[in-house]
This record gives sequence, C-alpha cells and structure tokens, in this order.
Amino acid sequence: MWMLAVLLCVGSSAPLAAAPTGAAPPESDSTRHAALDRLLERFVDSQGDVDYAALQAQADTVLAPYLQTLAEARPSALDREARLAFWINAYNAYTLKLIVDHYPVASIRDIDGPSDGGTPFERPVGPVADTVRTLDEIEHEIIRVRFDEPRIHFALVCAAKSCPRLRREAYTGPQLDAQLDAQARRFLHASSKNRIAGGNGTIALSRILKWYGTDFGPTPTAVQRALAPYFDGAVRDSLAEGAYDVRYRPYDWTLNAPSLDRGDGDPDIAADS
Repeated sequence: MWMLAVLLCVGSSAPLAAAPTGAAPPESDSTRHAALDRLLERFVDSQGDVDYAALQAQADTVLAPYLQTLAEARPSALDREARLAFWINAYNAYTLKLIVDHYPVASIRDIDGPSDGGTPFERPVGPVADTVRTLDEIEHEIIRVRFDEPRIHFALVCAAKSCPRLRREAYTGPQLDAQLDAQARRFLHASSKNRIAGGNGTIALSRILKWYGTDFGPTPTAVQRALAPYFDGAVRDSLAEGAYDVRYRPYDWTLNAPSLDRGDGDPDIAADS
C-alpha cells in the first residue's frame, strides 16, 4: 500500500507532456504575402507606377523569394477569398518579373511571346502551385473561370498606363472585398481611364470594360448598372438606368513607370482591339 501511495503521489505531481500535433500552425494570409507587401510598398509610388530599374537591381533578394513561395503553395487548401487573393497576387508578381527580366522596355508588348508565336501574355513566366503558368492562364483559365468576380479587372495590372493602378499592398482574403471595392472606385473615377460625367449623353469608358464587358453583364446597359454603385447622385441614377451612350477610350500600353509620361491613350490602337 505504501508503494502504491508513493507512485500515485509521484504520478499526480508530474507535469503532463503536450501531445505532439505533428503540424505547424496554419499560415495567415498576411504572413503568406508579407514579402509582396514589402516589395510593393518599396518600389511602387502613390500613382501606382513601378521603379523597375531599382526592382531589377534587387530582384534576387526581394522578388525571387516571394515567387518561390508561389511555386510551393497549395492554394486549393485555402478558402475562396484567400484563393482569389492568391491568384491576383500571383498575376501581379509575375507581371513584375516579366518586365524586370526584359527591362528596359517601353511597353510589355515589346516583349516577345512564346517561341511558337503569340503575345507576351502567352509566354511561360514561372511556376505557381508547382505548375509553370502564363499570365493568360492565370487570368483567363483560373481567375475568370473559377471565380465569378468582375472586380478582378480593377486589380490585375498588366504593367500599362491604362491598367488599374498597382496597389501598394498585397491582396489578402480577409481584406479582399474592401480592397476590390476600393480598386473599382479608384479606377472608375480616374479621368485618365474613364470619363463619366453627369449631364452628358455619352461616357468614355476604359477599353477594359469593352474587352471584358460580358463579365459585368450581357449588354452595355447591364455594364452601366454594374458601375452605378461606385457613383453618386445624377451619375449613379443615369448609370442605373443605362441612360448613357458608351464609347471606349484608346488604351495606353506605355509601361507603368514613373519616368515615362502618362499619355491620354494610344491613338494608333485599332478601334476593335
């Protein structure tokens, strides 16, 4: 009995060992994209233009590590918002890499496409989720197919002046809805992209809204209605009624770099492009 009491006493006073879990704590979205956050804050100015020369000089230390995390990532394990944020960030990061790899260039369209022909958007840019991707694949075969979210057109930045402004922070799942709303409002109210004024029967929209109009609605009236929530007063009412005649502005493919003049569109672009 004495030995049993001792054993019970010792057993009751010994600390319980924590059961091994065998798994690291889940990575947060802010941690996952922290390296991109730092890069964007450092190399993108308040106008959304990129200091490509400085980024090129430091790409091995500030861009390459983030691209490596994209290559090793498993986005299928994330929730919907985090997955969409992941693919938007991947598109924007690999666009930066494409420009840096060929800088100096005056436009992304100056970069050759794949060896068998095509545009630079069809050129393999690097691995994401263990598969080598193109920018077109990320945008058209992943984001537009898997996510019903037209606001991505205000967030994907193809390194041109007429693109949306590159945000100075990475997209994250918890903040994604607010970030996309802010991008939409900023893009639609930028006079260098769109001209939407009250009291005028015609508005001039970004060609993005022509190229991807079906993502916003099947008709020009539906597109106007999709834009209405981002405006106030008479403009909002007219858009909601689809009352405007719509024309589309030329697209300025000049590189989104601060050293290059911000133009008013490329007058040589074909009207149907």
